[in-house]
Amino acid sequence: MEQLYLSLRKAGLMFKSHTEKGEVDFIHLETDENGTTNSVDVITFETLFGGVTGIPTYKSLSGSHTFKLEDTLYNMTAEEMGYQKHFDKWKEQGLFD
Repeated sequence: MEQLYLSLRKAGLMFKSHTEKGEVDFIHLETDENGTTNSVDVITFETLFGGVTGIPTYKSLSGSHTFKLEDTLYNMTAEEMGYQKHFDKWKEQGLFD
């Protein structure tokens, strides 16, 4: 994931913020028409997409992912999770293959 994070940082899509857990890295996903910023913390992103090994690609992130939240195991695609539109945008920006 580090290569993806480096690309996102270079594109200005990563930032740090202080939370109750201390300083945490976030990925900026979008800013809506009302000016509300939507982001995901890196810990959550890695929980959802941590099964991707090696350097993440558009194809590997867009596929199906199995992850556990609390006591429930999920298997969902990036589209079902609402991330596909962001991956599409990142691909258009040349942030990964």
